[in-house]
Amino acid sequence: MNIETIEAKAHTGRDGKLSLNLSTGIADTDVSVTVLVRPVCASSETDANGWPNGFFERVVGSMPDLVRADQGIASERLSLE
Repeated sequence: MNIETIEAKAHTGRDGKLSLNLSTGIADTDVSVTVLVRPVCASSETDANGWPNGFFERVVGSMPDLVRADQGIASERLSLE
């Protein structure tokens, strides 16, 4: 039996539940199902790279107390020759 990928778009209810009713073409047998849920954004809500518009403007400076600790001095590596 081959693995089949079925893609579908659906809408969640107000309770956050998603109901799926998909035809697999496989009758009367146990199957394993994996569900990947990702919100669908309208293209006008994202930039050319798929990031939400204004994302970086909102997150820059959002962790002002974050400071990188001193990294110390790296040890000298052996020569490859």
